[in-house]
Amino acid sequence: MPDDEIEVTITISRKAFEKAARLAADRDGPAGDLAGSMTAEEYIEQLVKIALED
Repeated sequence: MPDDEIEVTITISRKAFEKAARLAADRDGPAGDLAGSMTAEEYIEQLVKIALED
């Protein structure tokens, strides 16, 4: 891992995880063209990155 990155562990509810899995697979949802190409974990990671970018 590069020196400018920090590894973080996030705990979410099963309900939230299942929702993320549905959204990650939904071509009409926020994942758009990437739908189906990422796991729920990857989808959540992207959401966090987007929310925290400066």
